[in-house]
Amino acid sequence: MANTLATPSWTTKEVARAFINKLVFLAHVNRTYDDQYVQAGAKVGNTVNARLPQRFTVTDGQALQLQNLYDQTVPITLTNQKNVAFGYSSAQATTELDNIRTRYVNPGAEALANAAEVLAFDNVYTDIYSSVGTPGTTPTATLTYLQAGVKLTDLSTPLLGRVAMLDPLAMSTLADTTTSLFNPSAVIAENYTEGQFGRKQLGVDGWYQDPVRPTHTTGTYTASTPLVNGADQTGSTISTDGWASGAATLNKGDVFTIAGVNSVNPLSYSSSGRLQQFVVTATTSDSSGAMATLPISPSIITSGALQTVSASPDNNAVITVLGTTAAAGGTLATTASPQSFVYHPDAFAFVMADLMKPGAGAESTTVRSKSLGFSIRMVEQYQIGTDQNPSRLDILIGATTIQARLAARVWG
Repeated sequence: MANTLATPSWTTKEVARAFINKLVFLAHVNRTYDDQYVQAGAKVGNTVNARLPQRFTVTDGQALQLQNLYDQTVPITLTNQKNVAFGYSSAQATTELDNIRTRYVNPGAEALANAAEVLAFDNVYTDIYSSVGTPGTTPTATLTYLQAGVKLTDLSTPLLGRVAMLDPLAMSTLADTTTSLFNPSAVIAENYTEGQFGRKQLGVDGWYQDPVRPTHTTGTYTASTPLVNGADQTGSTISTDGWASGAATLNKGDVFTIAGVNSVNPLSYSSSGRLQQFVVTATTSDSSGAMATLPISPSIITSGALQTVSASPDNNAVITVLGTTAAAGGTLATTASPQSFVYHPDAFAFVMADLMKPGAGAESTTVRSKSLGFSIRMVEQYQIGTDQNPSRLDILIGATTIQARLAARVWG
């Protein structure tokens, strides 16, 4: 028979409260697509497609020129189930009900929140190509973050609603740097009292620090002059050569530029005059000195509504990897770099779904909020042989990058 001295409903509400309060990064991303899941009985499969905004080119004159519609979607899959489990005796439930929250509920909620944030960061950060800073060096000047804002503005990221999510060391360094600058007294006071950079500064509405932010490790190569191998290449792969034979690896998430290939504004399609950055989408190694199929993002598209760059690269155009000692004849050392971000929340999406309730033999409840976009299930049983109440808390989550152009990485 079931033991209900501490009801799952009461406990799960405490978990939900603690879970929401623990989120940092995931509290500042797009949660719109939760609506398809966070409602009782939602069954829409394990994938939901996030629809991207349409892009058009402007024509001149009175003549009608119909354009093709590009219905772009990004799949968000819910295949990640996270749980924490614990148990307590009937005696504990009877005499220590108030202590259950501090002993089990809050730590369980924090563990779930941390797991969700780690998964989300790992899922999205290697999609982001816009980058500032130097791998292995914590930024010490506000200029670095202003340059991140330039990256976003070049690609038509909305000015309002921008968020900075920093590595704690980067945050403390920035707070210390800015205390000597001219700022309103309230801002300086907040930097001192909170130990972090305040709100609405440097073109960013909110500044936060997240200890579970990812650390990226760069690839490595010995003295090389990487080059494009073949003119007029387009698409999501590029042929290259010039790498040091037997000693070249680019990791997923490494960033590079190609000489003569600039970014374009996605609304006006005019060149920014600044080199487009590309991110490697899969770790690639080559022992022959030629990485024939280096996978990249964004795709090289030179015209039309989905144009990404000013021109396709010339044959033998120089490739410069972020962190290399020199474009020509340089080396790349394996470097661990804490990642910070400046972004608009629409760059990413996070989804939670209702998990089904088990059948007879267990007591369960689900706490959900459509407005906050979360769903947490608790299941509890009673073991007569040990007089214990084994319990588990579960979430089913998914996170992905929707629009990579709306985010920039700040390397530390």
